[in-house]
Amino acid sequence: MLGRHLDVLAWNPLAEALLGDPASRPPTERNMLAVLFRDPEARMLCQGWESMARQYVAMLRAAVADDPDHPRATALVGELVIHSADFRRLWARHDVRENVHGTTLFQHPDVGGIALDWDTYPLPGSPGPVLLVFTAEPGTADAERLQLLASLHATVAHSGGPRLEGQSPGGGLS
Repeated sequence: MLGRHLDVLAWNPLAEALLGDPASRPPTERNMLAVLFRDPEARMLCQGWESMARQYVAMLRAAVADDPDHPRATALVGELVIHSADFRRLWARHDVRENVHGTTLFQHPDVGGIALDWDTYPLPGSPGPVLLVFTAEPGTADAERLQLLASLHATVAHSGGPRLEGQSPGGGLS
């Protein structure tokens, strides 16, 4: 689950297995854009980096359009403008989209290449958080790799529900 400025609010074990553990970052750095633009490992993991980054920047622009003076938006945009030429380039496009989707090829160190479709779904509230969901086409090699990733992660993960900030691990892929 992502907040309106793409801060990671909740995750589950499979999302953690695919993208890394958000709890390993300080709360102010648990942001999809900060990870995409500031973490070199995210670029190596995400073969569809450019497309995903463009869509996420457009989502942030939509949030900024609703409340241009929001302190979180101001801080995040300021940080990324200073530290990322790629963010500056994509921000200058002025793309605005509230809900996005796409397909990204991940190159995961444990299961290899895995193509996942991803969609965002708005949750109640105005403006409210969005649910980010990654899926694989059933019966494909990508679905098998996702299942393998889930099995590998389950051997080291704790059981329980979705993981929220300050809680212990638990849950599926969102």
